[in-house]
Amino acid sequence: MRTFRLLSLVCTMGSAAGQLHGQDASGASPVVGTWLLESIVDTLESGSVSYWMGRHPAGAIVYTASGHVSVQFVRDPRPLLPEADASGAEPVRVAGADPFGGLGAEALRDLAGGYYAYFGRYQVSAAGDSITHFVETSLRPNEVGITYRRAIRIARDRLFISLRAEADGVPRHRVLTWRRAP
Repeated sequence: MRTFRLLSLVCTMGSAAGQLHGQDASGASPVVGTWLLESIVDTLESGSVSYWMGRHPAGAIVYTASGHVSVQFVRDPRPLLPEADASGAEPVRVAGADPFGGLGAEALRDLAGGYYAYFGRYQVSAAGDSITHFVETSLRPNEVGITYRRAIRIARDRLFISLRAEADGVPRHRVLTWRRAP
């Protein structure tokens, strides 16, 4: 009988803790899963719209049940490596090789500026209307250790993540739209 009470208490505490982290009654957060990027749209104070990563960026965000998040996306048009050098040599296509070794500063800047990635941990608010990402590593080293809190909304198979941002001194409201992967 004592074991049953202890188990009931642990289950009740676990259920209550899950609710504090934006989980549903089953204990799983509705954000858990893989989401594919549909768009990143910035609305400026003037009402005009801007597309930071192009009109059709590609990417994914993965939320695990264990509280980990991985984010990556690439702009449209996608940055590409030069196909071959002047000698006509085939570009490096082997994982682990150094495909960037012979690139100049401008090509490297274009590649890095067209790709974004980080991973870490996340927590959904108790109300389920915001999410906090705790960045553990990033393509941008200055983001390591940063905490990002974003408003979220889920509508059917879409996840909307929104934030206030500033780019080149211009304030904007950014909305990232993700579609749940099948």
